[in-house]
Amino acid sequence: MFRRNLLIGIAVAALACCAGDPAAHADEDELAIVVHKSNGIAAMTRSQLAALFKAKSSEFPGGARATPVNLPPDSPARQAFDYAVLGLRPDEVERFWVDSKIRSGVGSPRKLPGPAALVRFVSTEESGIGYVPSADVGDGVRVVARIRAGQVVTP
Repeated sequence: MFRRNLLIGIAVAALACCAGDPAAHADEDELAIVVHKSNGIAAMTRSQLAALFKAKSSEFPGGARATPVNLPPDSPARQAFDYAVLGLRPDEVERFWVDSKIRSGVGSPRKLPGPAALVRFVSTEESGIGYVPSADVGDGVRVVARIRAGQVVTP
């Protein structure tokens, strides 16, 4: 009996050690949708973001020009964004843009190599909008939405 309880105790301790505190890792999985700090938009909805990132609209709510930028297709942040905002899996995103290019001549938003490049672009381009892991939000940008647990939420 003692041995069984000891083994159970060791197993519980090992799981607690390896699993860690879920709240401590929440920001690692959260994405922030960012715009230039001078952009007057307070918050954006999933449908507004989808319109911009599917090239259905080229303007922010209110009429200012918008320039969406993406992370690389193999980026986990990009895949999480595409699924939460566009409702598309990676293979569907590629087909969507091929079809869009053929039908309307409109291609996908510009791709930047990583979060630092995306933040740098958005902080220097007043029309810029993109997304990065929350831990990568930097100066010069403002958060207008977040993606938590696959859902778009207000900042």
